[in-house]
Amino acid sequence: MARRRLTRQQQNRVRQAQQSVDLSDPANHRGRVISHRGKAVEVEPLDQPGDNLQCSFKPSLGSLVCGDRVIYRDEGRSPLIVALLPRDNLLQRQDGFGHVKAVAANVTQLIVCLAVEPEPNRFLLDQYLLSAEQQGLKARILLNKIDLLPDFRDDDDPFELRRVYEPLGYEVLPCSIHQPERIAQLKQRLKNETSVISGVSGVGKSALTKAILPEIDIRIGEISEYNREGRHTTRSSRLYHLPDGGELIDTPGVRGFRPVLDPALPIGDGFPEIRAAAQHCRFANCRHVNEPGCAVRAAVEAGKIDPLRYEHYRKLLEQG
Repeated sequence: MARRRLTRQQQNRVRQAQQSVDLSDPANHRGRVISHRGKAVEVEPLDQPGDNLQCSFKPSLGSLVCGDRVIYRDEGRSPLIVALLPRDNLLQRQDGFGHVKAVAANVTQLIVCLAVEPEPNRFLLDQYLLSAEQQGLKARILLNKIDLLPDFRDDDDPFELRRVYEPLGYEVLPCSIHQPERIAQLKQRLKNETSVISGVSGVGKSALTKAILPEIDIRIGEISEYNREGRHTTRSSRLYHLPDGGELIDTPGVRGFRPVLDPALPIGDGFPEIRAAAQHCRFANCRHVNEPGCAVRAAVEAGKIDPLRYEHYRKLLEQG
């Protein structure tokens, strides 16, 4: 059953209740949600890192998610989360039933994990990148399992990811858990960031997290011989601290990702190349579908915008 939505009046009451929390009260403490599974919320106290607590929370707070900053009350009984502090951002998706699922909050970087096997899904990738653009997050593309490509070289581009995405400002980083130098490169990109690694099941997210943090006990699944897709191994998002600085949030694999879009922002603004070309359209409200004088469609026809990216833009526009 989907979590019931709070009315605007209820949201205002929750906001007022949170604003009334007295931080000078020694029983109130600031913390950060490390994981949330079911009714169990693991919180790391900000004044005692590593000394995590299992907390309950007021249902009126709504959905809590990994990375949330909270205020909890500890009076010797089970700690209770009494307030959710304002979020810098919230990465969300819709499931197959149209229900909104929060992925992580207060992050700075999204690592979109693809793999040689199962083969990259460009539409899924573009949805992740659109969500990152709307949330103001850095985004990098990770091509994992390159050890499955014989004689792979750094200048190889087997799925044309570099050709399409690097001119748009997205770094494409080849990686393999069997090549320590690649893991070292990935660690450098994670340093001093709060990063989320997301992707479909089977691309090796949990194995990468294990390679980055070998002391952590993480379940690693296998690729199904039937459909060459992976089994879900990560059941809930979890935040890990990195020894060189920064945090890494490992998320459950998904077979589809539909971002929760901001209706106030045109979808085209989440595609850098469409956003740039749209400045030259004849009409300011051009949707880049069949309007006359559309600079975006002209750029597609001239080969300046990847036609598959444009197709994905049109698909998302229709879904919206």
